Amino acid sequence: MNKNDYVAFTVCNIAYLHKALVLADSFFKNTKSLLKIYIIDTKRDLGVISGHHKIIWIEELNIPDFNNLAFKYDITELSTSLKPYLAKLNLENNDKVIFFDPDIYIFFKINSILEDLDECSILLTPHYTKPEPDHWENSDIGMMRFGSFNLGFFGVRSTSQSHEFLDWWHNRCMRFCFFETQFGLSTDQKWLSIAPCFYSNIKISFNLGYNMAFWNLHERCLYKDKNGNLMVNNKDPLIFFHFSSFDENQTSNLSTRPIIDKKNINDILKCISMEYGESQLSYKSKIENFKYGYDYMSDGKYISPTLRRAYASILPELDKDHDPFSVNGAVAKFAAKNGLFERKNINYRTYGYADKENHSLKFSFIYILFRMILKITGPNNFHNFSRLLVYLSSYRQNRDLWKI
Repeated sequence: MNKNDYVAFTVCNIAYLHKALVLADSFFKNTKSLLKIYIIDTKRDLGVISGHHKIIWIEELNIPDFNNLAFKYDITELSTSLKPYLAKLNLENNDKVIFFDPDIYIFFKINSILEDLDECSILLTPHYTKPEPDHWENSDIGMMRFGSFNLGFFGVRSTSQSHEFLDWWHNRCMRFCFFETQFGLSTDQKWLSIAPCFYSNIKISFNLGYNMAFWNLHERCLYKDKNGNLMVNNKDPLIFFHFSSFDENQTSNLSTRPIIDKKNINDILKCISMEYGESQLSYKSKIENFKYGYDYMSDGKYISPTLRRAYASILPELDKDHDPFSVNGAVAKFAAKNGLFERKNINYRTYGYADKENHSLKFSFIYILFRMILKITGPNNFHNFSRLLVYLSSYRQNRDLWKI
């Protein structure tokens, strides 16, 4: 079979499609090639969306046990879990496959990426290449939690080792693509921290023009050369910028996440950030604000994160051909028996460190309760109790918690 030289793809749900379409335009501008966009959502009519892309609905691929995956994983976990599967699928007809997250923008030709893949089977980029400053509150802990390599980008070339690598990664993602950093899991990404232990033909690129993002601004600054090309540290051309956690309301802030060193957010970076934000608006206005399809049972009941983890716990005990989304099925009965449906059908909202001050009274109550437990049990047992709470935080590992 004659293979094409390369193909690039991304994954997203409908809510992120406008970002993927902007990525596709930037990719075409620099390569004259179409980007494959795999929509990880229930198929529906989006109208006519012209552009430089090829849209494929995930339902059209007939992935084995897909409904089980779509139920046990949330949207982030599901989308990331399918990346190795889709990479291998695209290797059937292409010598090289490149993945970009939908919130990436291509600024330059990708020849250097293709040349890197000529020399290796697997191409990865670290989150950053210099340690975070010591004055930062959690220096380098983020990389310890989420993994050494940012999987918003990777490349593979068709070799026996890359196929073996994708099989291994795919297997782990089918089983363990959970976002549970307390157990060493960070969806698909953390697995690749150990991949160099198993696969020798991996290239870790130190090209600063790859995967520039808010998390590596402490080591990277944008300039323009005499020809107007964007350069990182006046050394490497900016190949692509990763606009992760992009602040669409305040584009000059770049990200909604904390940034270690803001001195490198210069006028050039602010300008491309504003232009990126503007480029999304035209597509966003054309796409209806659909809800994520795999968040709901067949009768519209919301599937909570707790229900997903409980389902993962009992999945081996269910009939192979069960439909987890059926309101008349075994999973719906299990959820009702265990109180896993929200009474008012309210969608889950993630709380993080930024919300801590808004819940100060709740924390005060919890601290009082914990001091009482410490006083009753003593310091040794209190430490074991705190470790028990970490273990209990993963409902999928606590089968005895659920009635079936």
